[in-house]
Amino acid sequence: MKFACMCALLSLVLVCSSIDRIWAEAPETPKIAFTSFREGNRDIYLMNPDGTQQVKITNHRANDGMPAWSPTGEQILFASDRDKQKLHWDIYLMDANGSNVQAVFAKFADRSQPAWSPDGTQIAYRRREPSGSLIYVGTIDGKHEEKVAIGSCPTWSPDGTEIAFVSGHPDQCHINILKLGTRKQKVIFPPKARPSWIGGRVVWSPQGDKLAFSWLHRVPLGDFADTQTIYIVNRDGTGLVQLVEEAGPQAGSPVWSPQGDALLYIHEDRQVFKIGVDDKQVEQLTHIGINYLGDWFDPAYALPVSPKPQLLTTLWGEVKQE
Repeated sequence: MKFACMCALLSLVLVCSSIDRIWAEAPETPKIAFTSFREGNRDIYLMNPDGTQQVKITNHRANDGMPAWSPTGEQILFASDRDKQKLHWDIYLMDANGSNVQAVFAKFADRSQPAWSPDGTQIAYRRREPSGSLIYVGTIDGKHEEKVAIGSCPTWSPDGTEIAFVSGHPDQCHINILKLGTRKQKVIFPPKARPSWIGGRVVWSPQGDKLAFSWLHRVPLGDFADTQTIYIVNRDGTGLVQLVEEAGPQAGSPVWSPQGDALLYIHEDRQVFKIGVDDKQVEQLTHIGINYLGDWFDPAYALPVSPKPQLLTTLWGEVKQE
């Protein structure tokens, strides 16, 4: 009897440990994930939306970056060159506090720029191959991946049906939207084939009706690099609005707030700034390091978390019967 009870208790402990690994704890308050070069390499940090409580959550000799929150906020995707023998980056997964780091894919490839699907089951990312930069979609368990487009910097639409990405070459960039159901894609911006540079991701507003991006269009491009700044456009490519002034240095890496009322961006000596979409009020959030933006999570806008507590109830009942 005692042996059976002990076995049951041990089983309970093992199940609890397994559930803890599967259902990691999400932040209880809004958090911004970003990358900063402060201690000899790039690490991932979290901070509050007002820039306070900046905490480093990776502590590896490698460079870690490009963090992307899971829809529930329990985990973070990121890219890292921590496998030094491969000489390239690949995609990793960790809990929201930086623990339980694991590679997403068993077979290494040059992958980066991860983006999570809204339902949390898939990721989009850039994969470099001899033929160039390609967009792939893979399952979060790393067991399947599929090439879907030529380009870089993929981001999912909030309804999960489309992916926005950047295509073209350095002096002729375009914003494309790929419909996942049909695999058809369309260039939506700029409307004319003129020299321009789109610096990094094109990010969807939480409502899915607008896209934000960093754009340089004054020619010759090299002479006007400091005029690259943040713009917003309707999802069909119309209604272009310049959000941040061109008064250099260049502004890039936009990230929407979960409410859709503000944008983060990198500006002036690689620091993080926040700007209101309507009032255009600017606030500087970081003041040290060389920073790169990632993602913004708010539990008020997250998917519901359900760690299946009935498993524990059933097992505990069996233990008490013993």
